[in-house]
Amino acid sequence: MKISKVLAVVGVVGCISASAVSAQEFVKYGEAQGWTVFSEPSKKTCVAEIERDGLLVQMGVLKDSLGYIGVFTKEDDANLGETGNDLIIDLDDKTYHGPESVMHKNSQGYSGAVITASNPEFIADIENKNTIKVVDTERVFTMSLAGTKAAIAMARECIAAQ
Repeated sequence: MKISKVLAVVGVVGCISASAVSAQEFVKYGEAQGWTVFSEPSKKTCVAEIERDGLLVQMGVLKDSLGYIGVFTKEDDANLGETGNDLIIDLDDKTYHGPESVMHKNSQGYSGAVITASNPEFIADIENKNTIKVVDTERVFTMSLAGTKAAIAMARECIAAQ
């Protein structure tokens, strides 16, 4: 199932890792079941972030209900695709795909990709499914989605407070 209304990343790629960026840009909003939620008041955005299973995962909600998810690793990025390639996200055997925005080795050593979506079904599946599997050009990354429902709820609360 294609993620509808895939849009530009809105500067999200530059924020990895929110916890490693100066406090002037991101402010810790709270924690929810292992996820840390940060706000960035100047852009009126919030991001939920977790490091788990060798991955750094970020989910965000913007004021206009656009959501995004980014998956990053410190593994060698020689096989990482280029921006615009199709990224496949499998949520408990329900597949979504969309063009990825790629980030190669940032200052913290992370590489990965971000996709954006306004598809309510995709966002609901992120909240309610158990496992996310991300497939890039040659690799498959799998991670538990435990706590995502609480993290998304807190991110929405964070947006409403802006």
